[in-house]
Amino acid sequence: MSTPASPSESSANTPKTGRPRKRSRSSGSGSAEKQRSGKYRASYLHPVTGDRQYAPHTFDTKAEAQAWNRQHLAAIDRGEWFDHGKGDVLLTEYLALWLDTNPKITKDSTRELYRDEATRWIFPALGDPATPGGIVELGTMTLRQIDPATVRKWYAAMRQATKASAVARAQSVKPREHPARWWARETGRAVKSSGRLSPQLLAAWTEAGSPTPPVPEAKSSAGAEVAARVYRLLHAVMAAAVDTDGLIKDNPCKIRGAGQAPQVDRAPLSAEEVTALAQNFPARYRAAVWFAVFTALRPGQVFALRRKDIDLENRLVHVGRSVGVVRKRKGYVYETPKTEATDRWKRIPEELATILAGHMDQFTGKSPNALVFATTHGNVLSNSQRSRFFDRARRTIDRPDVPWKELRSASAMFMYAQGATRSDVKRALNHKTDAAAARYERTSEERRRNLMSGFGATFGLGSANGTQEPDDGAVAGKVIPLRERPEERTA
Repeated sequence: MSTPASPSESSANTPKTGRPRKRSRSSGSGSAEKQRSGKYRASYLHPVTGDRQYAPHTFDTKAEAQAWNRQHLAAIDRGEWFDHGKGDVLLTEYLALWLDTNPKITKDSTRELYRDEATRWIFPALGDPATPGGIVELGTMTLRQIDPATVRKWYAAMRQATKASAVARAQSVKPREHPARWWARETGRAVKSSGRLSPQLLAAWTEAGSPTPPVPEAKSSAGAEVAARVYRLLHAVMAAAVDTDGLIKDNPCKIRGAGQAPQVDRAPLSAEEVTALAQNFPARYRAAVWFAVFTALRPGQVFALRRKDIDLENRLVHVGRSVGVVRKRKGYVYETPKTEATDRWKRIPEELATILAGHMDQFTGKSPNALVFATTHGNVLSNSQRSRFFDRARRTIDRPDVPWKELRSASAMFMYAQGATRSDVKRALNHKTDAAAARYERTSEERRRNLMSGFGATFGLGSANGTQEPDDGAVAGKVIPLRERPEERTA
């Protein structure tokens, strides 16, 4: 088993001073030198300069050190030698350079997100300090010191850290509504999603013991999306070190599936639920919900639209920018959309044009640059404000699991229900690959029931021929869910 070299056992090619150490010669020009720690440091002679090249870590046994030498000496004999010394660049330095020079990162908000996530999840010491060797700190390591085993150790620690962070954040969030409003819905009392609560309701809630919503339980997938995104970031950086700059020979990020967040098994929104969401939004922003569903645009694109981007006569919308947050600038910035192909004119249906016309007459400023979905002062609706409005609306339909981006998923699902092909959805949502569009191919419960409704007739069962008698699990031809079977009911 290998161990990262300590400062006293660094891979620098400068000879050490002090008490001489025994150097065990192996075949060729490789050597295995025993350190004061009892571990072995492998090295071999540079085939061009004659300088000694040291392994980036020490080894527990001489045999392991000699095996490392043989591997590299054999590469020299095959003409496949790689100068591993080029990888003596700190990951922190290389990642910063990669962020500043990567032509694919065009948005300041994206660059800031990557920098923040690297600072929080890649560079720090992660792991269990109570376990020997349980800490890994990539921020102190060079590119060539980071091998697959180190990445696996870091990923396991990072995944635990992101999960703990997600759980703590969920449990620390204060309810955005009075607990009496939640209690009223739970007990079947009529209550509005916002506004003043009646004294009678508050009195009844107090008499019931002033109950509060339960603390949400931690899901096994908590923090998984962040972990997948962080892993993809490290993988991309190390890939550039291999393919673009030639600093290391292989990408050490080899964990299959680590860059893919688990698919959330969330029931898609129905048409009735979307309608209820829109109706329970403040009137000033209600049209934004409909716009997001009809166009499948991302929220940054929706809330960046200006009056001059809307052509109601020809039912066209120009999607040419997106609004994002850059904390170092202490505010919002307008950037190009996520993909270049998004900068286009998009046709909208007549129903949406009618909704937009009414909204713009009432809520949008007269200037061509006035934001279509703006605050009362004409400013960008902040993410926190939008989340607060959306949270209230989704609770009225008992769907606290649904985020804003689910409106985009609902749009794709409705397209499929109307007979759209995957290629149609791919173009409508402006995806680059079929796989991205395929993520939205989910079936609603209603459609699933319709698809299954003819199975009985196909096999000559049930009411199709009128010959089958209901068993203990059926009453009058009605299938009863297992949790409601007669033997499990209470008297």
